[in-house]
Amino acid sequence: MNAPERHEMFTLPDGARKIELLKDSKMANCVQFNIQREDHTIANLLRYKLLAHPHVLFAAYRQPHPLEYYVELKVQTSSRTTPADVMREAIEALMLEYGNIRSAFDNELLRMDASDGRVPRAAYGAFGAIDAGNEFGVAGDMGTRGQRADDVDIDF
Repeated sequence: MNAPERHEMFTLPDGARKIELLKDSKMANCVQFNIQREDHTIANLLRYKLLAHPHVLFAAYRQPHPLEYYVELKVQTSSRTTPADVMREAIEALMLEYGNIRSAFDNELLRMDASDGRVPRAAYGAFGAIDAGNEFGVAGDMGTRGQRADDVDIDF
């Protein structure tokens, strides 16, 4: 088979940098970030966060080929800041956001362990996706008819 080994999707080769910066000579204040061993997941999150920044004029990404494990993220900013600075801010903001989600999840697991071992149903709203009462992890009920599962508000 011609496909690369699966571990190559995740393992950064020795001496390789996670992020490379390439200045764009055609556009002012524009940089292309080549992010190694990542895909659409992180690239789209970064693009979304970058576009929310008031000094970002342009942010887009592409994955050159499905068998090449990097994404190209191009960012152009106003003259008030640099693309590297807004990228650093976006990464820090995402780490903070997802760190909060992780700690909320860990707190919920601790609460579950302190109780009788069952996942509190109210914590998961109508999703019922985690059912600790079932030893095989099969999803529970997904709500009643007429109830939209995407309307559930989970407090963190």
